[in-house]
Amino acid sequence: MAHVKPVMRAPVGSVLASIMFGLTSTSLPSIYLGQVATRCRIPTNLSTTNKQANSRTYHIARDDITSLKIELPAWFWYRTSTKLETSVTGNISYKASIEYPAGTFTQVLFAGATSGLATGTVPLLSDWVSVNIPNGEGFWVRTYAVATHSIVFADATAGSNFWTCDFANGEAYEYAASGITDKTMGGTLVPNKTTNDAAIFHPTAIIGNTRKPSVLLIGDSRVAGFGDFFNAAGDTGELARSIGPSLAYINAGSAGDTLSEFIASSVRRQALQQYCSHVVVQTAINALRSGTGQNKTAATVLGEQQTILGYFSGKRRFTSTTSPSSTSSDSWATATGQTLNTNAAQIAAYNDAIRAGVANSDGFFEIADQVETARNSGKWKFDGTASKWTADGLHASSFGYAAIQASGAVDPSRFVRT
Repeated sequence: MAHVKPVMRAPVGSVLASIMFGLTSTSLPSIYLGQVATRCRIPTNLSTTNKQANSRTYHIARDDITSLKIELPAWFWYRTSTKLETSVTGNISYKASIEYPAGTFTQVLFAGATSGLATGTVPLLSDWVSVNIPNGEGFWVRTYAVATHSIVFADATAGSNFWTCDFANGEAYEYAASGITDKTMGGTLVPNKTTNDAAIFHPTAIIGNTRKPSVLLIGDSRVAGFGDFFNAAGDTGELARSIGPSLAYINAGSAGDTLSEFIASSVRRQALQQYCSHVVVQTAINALRSGTGQNKTAATVLGEQQTILGYFSGKRRFTSTTSPSSTSSDSWATATGQTLNTNAAQIAAYNDAIRAGVANSDGFFEIADQVETARNSGKWKFDGTASKWTADGLHASSFGYAAIQASGAVDPSRFVRT
């Protein structure tokens, strides 16, 4: 379960003054400009060969939406290379529409025009789009990108269960060096790939006036959803599966990220906090476990985490315990077949410190207990079935992710705006 510390509330006048003059505060006005839908993601790769693309992404409204804006980037977090936030060379021109219900399109405008430019330093924010999408309804965002140098997208991994394109909910991505026509106002997208490792481009934010909490997810591959299958709503990973059924979120999980890498390069992900009332900082295992070039002590990792929590000082902030890391001689079918990570003692020490409560956090989510054989055992749960809870010893399987969700450990009712 999540544990929450009491939060001191400032007088109403000082809260409003903080908002008006740009000062930080853990309190928010009754209505704020925030994320109002699920399944926004950051881009994690680029193509310098393909310079045109149509994308259709699925989202669920988590408030009654009468108008919204979307944010479209020309940067990416380079998952397969530098692990740095990187600007594209040149600009990306975007057109877009909101599709709701299916087959009905509302044009998105940018400063009154049907297209707008995103740069590597300034993402493109649309004008207000008048739509009527009830809370809980699914809808699609269509985008058409034309780049001078390269397009960006969320990539997946061939041969693994790291999915980014949700075909079951009508997502599709088509791209080429040239010859891609604008389908934002109609037409059927023809995906270049129809396998589970297909890439796709998502908006980084869908925002509106809301009173409901919204959550920015900061983390590694476990937050991104590596090893998971899409559930019916298209949510994946340790956090989004539990948060998505009731609240809007932006998934900024970055597979392979570490705390030190986030400290070195995260300005654009940090900027997404402007659209969210709450932030969960989960990234820890890649800094702790051996075999990654990190292998750090719990004390060092907790210090890095404090630095990152400081980046979100104006928000309600949560952390989590971290799932285990082990190897296995029998595909994690038993406990005796598992070998602890050589830095398992530091992983356990880190988790115990999180449970005891850390500064600058309003609470934590107990994820480790849901997938470990026993607290601080360092081993994954098992039932004699190969790869039941994990297929690689680092990420939960889809069954494991679903078990975390079913446990209620990540309880969205803890995200109470004050």
